Amino acid sequence: MKFMGYPRPDGKVGTRNYVGVMAAVGCVNEIVLSICHQIKGTVPITHQQGCLTVTSDLQQVQQTLINLGKNPNLAAVLLVSLGCESVFPNEIVDEIAKSKKPVEQINMHQLGGSIKTIVAGCEIAEQMVLDASEIHRQEFDASELVVGCKCGSSDATSGLSSNLAVGEVADILDREGGTFLFGEVCDIMGSEQILARRAVNKEVGQKVIDAVNRLIDMAESAGADVVGCQLTEGNKKGGITTVAEKAIGATAKAGSTAPQGFVNYGEIPSGKGLWIIPTPGRGFENLTGLAAAGAVVHLFTTGLGAPEGHPIMPVIKLTGNINTWNKLNTHMDFNVSSIIDGTETIEEAGKRLFEETLKVASGKLTKAEVLHYDESMNILTYGPVI
Repeated sequence: MKFMGYPRPDGKVGTRNYVGVMAAVGCVNEIVLSICHQIKGTVPITHQQGCLTVTSDLQQVQQTLINLGKNPNLAAVLLVSLGCESVFPNEIVDEIAKSKKPVEQINMHQLGGSIKTIVAGCEIAEQMVLDASEIHRQEFDASELVVGCKCGSSDATSGLSSNLAVGEVADILDREGGTFLFGEVCDIMGSEQILARRAVNKEVGQKVIDAVNRLIDMAESAGADVVGCQLTEGNKKGGITTVAEKAIGATAKAGSTAPQGFVNYGEIPSGKGLWIIPTPGRGFENLTGLAAAGAVVHLFTTGLGAPEGHPIMPVIKLTGNINTWNKLNTHMDFNVSSIIDGTETIEEAGKRLFEETLKVASGKLTKAEVLHYDESMNILTYGPVI
């Protein structure tokens, strides 16, 4: 199976050809957005981090920014720094440069304010976009694809249809030699043993179990019952009755493939196949973690309807709830309610979804991209703001 992607100097393949304008710290988000609103072909990488958090969180933010910059959907990167942030902009630039793509930095303190920084950034970004426009799509095997997945605003139809279709995609991509990224530790509580038992080895399986236990312990240390609060009001409204029920449905997105490895948030897997990443359930940090891990297209299942996309990664919204498909059609890309009404098998729907994934990877726009509902993102941190 083939798709049309953008070749990158490090040998990876993108599905989009953006110039990323990245904030080193949340203080310069407005500058980043101003540059992107002025220069067509750029995308904003904004967040609320980069300063006055514990050291471990700063390290995670910096690593995440580095690997977002390395994502193959970016042809080039412009890093905007304030000048007094707690992450290290020079290190971020140097590490992104190892992917052999163009990367530059501007500093607001050095340039003398936001207006001068916006002007300098626009000049650099304009040339980066012009250079990127000379890169053209080429045909690649599906083995070059890295696909992420998530469920959000889930209801009873999610585990009975859309999550199962995504699981079929995971299995197809694994057979094709590609890479599939699975996260949302909070959503697999109660079914983590399913993934652990079929992991490629006991070490990987134990890491999955440990990730769930860490989340529970972290919540308890803050006085919260993460297991008891895992059913949102939307989940309940949508007919999900227990945490285990939600977990089994969410785990279905991993198909029947054996997890090959486990990587921390903000890190890139070292091989192909199915990889587990401890992303949170909330979409802003979840999608960012998968994009930092190298995902170039994303499958987002939803029962009641979650609209958000991501700045650097096309997000395919699919639902098995016919009411959501009809009422929120402006946000939904793919309908698998056919699984529930019996007009299509899980395997047939999964094959159709994989074909849609190849189309999006080859340039077909998603609804979130068309609606420009794709600028919001954030980076996961664990500790307090100091």
